[in-house]
Amino acid sequence: MSGNLLFIIIIFIVAVIIAVWYFYRMKVRYRASSDDFVKGLLSIIENDLPSAMKYLHSAATNDTSNIMAYTLLGDILRQNGEIEKAKRIHISLLSRAFITSEQKARVYKSLALDAFAENNFQKSLEYANQILSLKPDMWTYEFAAEILEKLERWNEAYEMLSKTGDNKEILALYKVEIGKNIVEDNPHKARVIFKDALKIYPDCLPAMMEIGYAYANEGRLKDALEWWTKIATKFPQKSIVVMDKIESVYYELGEFDKARLLYRDILEKNPEVEFIRLRLAEIYEKMGNIETALKIVREAPEKTMNLLLSEIKLLCRNNDIQSIEKIVSDKIAEFHRPKFVCKNCGYQSDVPLWHCPKCGEWNSFGV
Repeated sequence: MSGNLLFIIIIFIVAVIIAVWYFYRMKVRYRASSDDFVKGLLSIIENDLPSAMKYLHSAATNDTSNIMAYTLLGDILRQNGEIEKAKRIHISLLSRAFITSEQKARVYKSLALDAFAENNFQKSLEYANQILSLKPDMWTYEFAAEILEKLERWNEAYEMLSKTGDNKEILALYKVEIGKNIVEDNPHKARVIFKDALKIYPDCLPAMMEIGYAYANEGRLKDALEWWTKIATKFPQKSIVVMDKIESVYYELGEFDKARLLYRDILEKNPEVEFIRLRLAEIYEKMGNIETALKIVREAPEKTMNLLLSEIKLLCRNNDIQSIEKIVSDKIAEFHRPKFVCKNCGYQSDVPLWHCPKCGEWNSFGV
């Protein structure tokens, strides 16, 4: 009995030693894994992807339960263009017995991005829906909406993005796309949808334009003109997108002079809008009123090359060679005047500098 007891005690002691050794070894490996994982995260933040891959690979090797280390490793492979390798790593993680729902949602996020990188939008959407079933979040709603954009499934994209309660401008643009798909068959219903877009985002210029198109397609030119004029007056800096349409409708209605009056009114309130100034000058030129056209061009708050060329053209119509020579001479003198430009920040100086007063760079002026 005493011999058997001694044997049992020896086995017990050996087992304890092995357990302590194994626990200590696992603790060391876990500590090493944790250290490498942190180093990997820091390398990602510092955009040092080669180092990040090295540390994350080490972290995953020392602790095979570190799902996030494997996930991030696959993400880096995808960023490096190795999408197949990334997919294999991410898919293999889903079969882990100990993976949590939260970890699984994160892996599906990586798989959704893998598929998106391959332009496999349908598969990417499937993975996004898996995330939404496990752990819905703002990122996934927005990402799923982006995928649905690629698939041109505008109604679904609108419903998906609506769940975020944000991005009013994009939601309005989705409505515009929904309306455009039915405008030929049902212009009235399309206009209702376009007006819904304006309720979501009142400054939705595409919705205003499409309402005008819908009216024009039905031959209701005055209604179309009303919406396009609203764009020109509300968004003078963007009015170039409707100027041709406005002039075309006024011409067709036999009221072209109203375009001149509209441009004049807009220019009085927004003198900096160059293309309206040029278009108004062009109208006066066609009327033979060169002096008024010149006055409009010269009243611009800033003289650009477009305005300068327009002025020269008008002076040619008046055969005013002396004024043309002066403009050209002044411009040649300006071009010949030396300019020293900082290669680092673009700061300009009329005199040579060795130290940039804007960015502080030395010897950046090429002198």
